[in-house]
Amino acid sequence: MLPKLEKLHFYTIAEAKANLSKVISVVNNDDHDVIITKNGLPSVALLSYEKYVKIQKFLDSVYELYLMDAGTDVADSELKDILDSTEED
Repeated sequence: MLPKLEKLHFYTIAEAKANLSKVISVVNNDDHDVIITKNGLPSVALLSYEKYVKIQKFLDSVYELYLMDAGTDVADSELKDILDSTEED
């Protein structure tokens, strides 16, 4: 599920570069995620460190559940490898 548009701020690379302190403030103080666009398309998402840690913990727990369900065939797989191999629809 994607965040609601009112919780997102969009900046071009040039705007983000010129206003980096403001962009960081928006992420940390206003509780908004920032999407940086390149050639009009979303390129990078910035989120607070706290939100990043929560997402990482969630992914780790989901990965552990995945391993329990998949068995030992994927035990040597890294979470990064699994995420990199998924294609977007």
